[in-house]
Amino acid sequence: MNRHSVMKHRCPICRKIVKISQKKQSKEAKFFPFCSQRCKLIDLGAWLDAEYKVVSEPSDNSSDTPQAIDDDI
Repeated sequence: MNRHSVMKHRCPICRKIVKISQKKQSKEAKFFPFCSQRCKLIDLGAWLDAEYKVVSEPSDNSSDTPQAIDDDI
């Protein structure tokens, strides 16, 4: 097998080395970047439990702030 046709990476949850062939669809490719359905669900649970957060800096742009609605108009 050509060494360029296999991609290796580590599962972000269990750190197991996962090899994925670019020529044929393997069972591991189904869960990419995870090694299994179990690790995929653990990651999803972490997102749903807010264990992961996407942090951003507050913007100085005034168009990003919600505008109050004046009902008296």
